[in-house]
Amino acid sequence: MVKNRKPLGELLKENGLINEQQLQFALIEQKASGEKLGECLKRLGIITDSELAFALSKQTDKPFIDLKSFTPDETVLKILPAHLARTHNILPLKIEGHTIEIAIDDPYNLELQQIVIRATGLRPIFFIASGSEIRKLVERYYYLIEHPVDQEIASIIDLVRERPNADVDVLRLSNLILTSAVISRATDIHISPSDKSSRVFFRIDGVLEPRHIFPISLHTKLITHLKVEARMDISEQRRPQDGRISFEFLGDSFDIRVSTVKTNFGENMVLRLLPSRGESLLGLEQLGFDEDQLHLVNRLFSKPYGIVLVTGPTGSGKTTTLYAALRRQNAIEKNIVTVEDPIEYQFLMIRQTQVNERAGYTFASAIRTFLRQDPDVILVGEIRDKETATLAVRAAITGHLVLSTLHTNSAIGAIARLKDLGISPFLLSTAISGILAQRLVRKLCPHCKIASKPTEDEANRFNIPRDSVIYRPGKCPYCRNTGYMGRTVVAEILSFSEEMLNMVSRNEPISEIKAQAVKEGFTSLKEQAIKKLLNGETSPDEISRVVG
Repeated sequence: MVKNRKPLGELLKENGLINEQQLQFALIEQKASGEKLGECLKRLGIITDSELAFALSKQTDKPFIDLKSFTPDETVLKILPAHLARTHNILPLKIEGHTIEIAIDDPYNLELQQIVIRATGLRPIFFIASGSEIRKLVERYYYLIEHPVDQEIASIIDLVRERPNADVDVLRLSNLILTSAVISRATDIHISPSDKSSRVFFRIDGVLEPRHIFPISLHTKLITHLKVEARMDISEQRRPQDGRISFEFLGDSFDIRVSTVKTNFGENMVLRLLPSRGESLLGLEQLGFDEDQLHLVNRLFSKPYGIVLVTGPTGSGKTTTLYAALRRQNAIEKNIVTVEDPIEYQFLMIRQTQVNERAGYTFASAIRTFLRQDPDVILVGEIRDKETATLAVRAAITGHLVLSTLHTNSAIGAIARLKDLGISPFLLSTAISGILAQRLVRKLCPHCKIASKPTEDEANRFNIPRDSVIYRPGKCPYCRNTGYMGRTVVAEILSFSEEMLNMVSRNEPISEIKAQAVKEGFTSLKEQAIKKLLNGETSPDEISRVVG
């Protein structure tokens, strides 16, 4: 235990994670709730679980570890009994000689060292990690040891191959597939028929991975069951359909969006997994922006009025970025309201609402309502149509900060898209403050990445010296032999100067506005991606896949 340790509140203030006003607010809230200060700050959304863990690591001089993409080896999990891991919220990570690395969230539990030694016979080395991440991974990985999901799916496949007409419990099979997807951190499940098989793919870290291949005789049964669960018409197979399924696994709830379309071999189904109880909030520093970009993003999101847009394809982390930026706002002094579809992050310090089209509550109608709610900051989940765009711009030019997302390929492309939605150049120049376009690239696994030199083609394509040191993916248990572990943001940020706003107002060509932005220091997605390549964060193949 560290002597004369600095109070947690002071430590968080020193690291710029909270200010004095937030600390005093939390102390008052703490008196009412009876929580520890850190837990209270976390519940209010003032700090994240990871930020609390990082502060505790500083307070106790123990190393911090981010577990979001970490996969412990099954061997080390079996050494520490599940009941101890659950009781003390600790996760075994790795064995090195006579030591065992353990992730913990309470560095002041003095009994942990003896507990680990008695259970494993090894000397523990403690790492501080997010308590919620430890809890989630303990449940998932020990469940996987006790219930080998993929083995159970494989046994069903073997049964149907031997006996095509075997009576299969399709409810159990669908639950096994969903469970396997959740454990694998998949965001989407694709069930695709072919001439002789039904193929199941998981999208993990933005990439489709083949997971299971069933005999074709199972395809229709599985699709029909999932359509019933999603309240879709099982008699209709010719036209596309959409539905929703609720799924719970080890305390986590998921809202699953289901989509079907007819192909030449049968119905193709895609299921998108969305945590319905909200994910943990992140900070901008955790997303992968470099120092210059962080300064620019902070400046954009601290403006008192105007509209700031985040653009990119589905799954590029737009909402995550907006919420990380929202945490920069003073939610004690400001009235912050959101309309989302669905609510992806829970933040108790702001007023969150969810789209309900059946009740007539759309993005556009929400903005109208918000303007009567005395707002300072308005977050609109997505600008999809002319009405929403018009109302968002109107709110921005009447003294509100409006944050939203838009589907365009680049930051500069958002200007053309808003004009296409009917926003006049003059109004656009009055309202717009900044546009951020982003993608997510996979990060190389730090345990197995391989140093290399660029090929001649890569050197030319990325305009880097032939003797540059770059890295390529390797294979190891920590990254499931993929060579990658987690993702990081690659972004281009368009901040509008007076000259650029005048050019927008005069409706000058997009190419000339972009040329002016470059003159003022704008860097493209590809240029930012190349920086990450030269820093050893990602690979040339990953840049080509995501950015081009």
